[in-house]
Amino acid sequence: MALTLIVAMLVGLAAPFVRGWVWGVPFSLLSIATVLRSFIGGALTATFIGVLALFALRIAPLDQADIHRIAGPLGGAVALILLLNSARRMRDVRGLSVLCQRLREDDARSIAAPALDRLLDAARRKDERRYAALVLMAAGPLTQAGMWTEARDRLRSLDPGALSESQTVLRNQALATCELQFDDVDAAQQAIDRIRRPAEGDIEVWLVAMEALLMAVRGQSHEALAHLGRQDTQENPSLRASHRLVRAHILAEQGQTAAALEELESLRGEAGRVGLERVMLPRGPASPLAKQLLERADQSG
Repeated sequence: MALTLIVAMLVGLAAPFVRGWVWGVPFSLLSIATVLRSFIGGALTATFIGVLALFALRIAPLDQADIHRIAGPLGGAVALILLLNSARRMRDVRGLSVLCQRLREDDARSIAAPALDRLLDAARRKDERRYAALVLMAAGPLTQAGMWTEARDRLRSLDPGALSESQTVLRNQALATCELQFDDVDAAQQAIDRIRRPAEGDIEVWLVAMEALLMAVRGQSHEALAHLGRQDTQENPSLRASHRLVRAHILAEQGQTAAALEELESLRGEAGRVGLERVMLPRGPASPLAKQLLERADQSG
């Protein structure tokens, strides 16, 4: 029995490392809860199977010492096999989820980002369609972590032939957002133009708002205002902030500086500093005003 418990402890200690290896996640990025669950689950499984083996082997023509020598390692081996099978289920998604969560943490990003690259590159070598699905899942977390270059490069790398129609829409919508962050209005417009219109539900609403923004930064005030039409923003704070951004550019282009500043102040009140930073890129008529407000906030802070 002692050997069974020793093997169970060893399996428990190895379990978090095995899960991290299968998921493509460095051990240092695993949460304490994941490590504890893996340790306890692995140890209990090995113990349970080892005890079962002790009773089952009594019917074999073996002496008691041999039974104990066999039962412990047998329980450990079966527990490891079960652990591997469990870890392999949806391993790419699980690994991606952990890594994307860690990207938001400054102290973990330097480890999580290369690990995410390795995971995505490995998926691409195996299955282009699987790679596309993972990239679309990772695009949002990458941009939220400020890794716009990485998000854009991954989205550009996708093979259009490997995408479903819905994935094509998501890819081009995300790519347009990235292109705007690099002040490439033409590339953003090209990405939107590749989407079959009208798109479904909320996607179409956001595409309209994005097109209005492109018009506004180009100085096409009347077209931008007309394009927004009668979109209802009451139930959607993010969409309301996007409308304020567009209106700020329109008012600034029309020379209504005070009204544009008022719109930007409302935007800051609803979306914080991030809202004003969104006015900076792509550059448009209201960008200098947003820069002034940001500088004033930094000086007062």
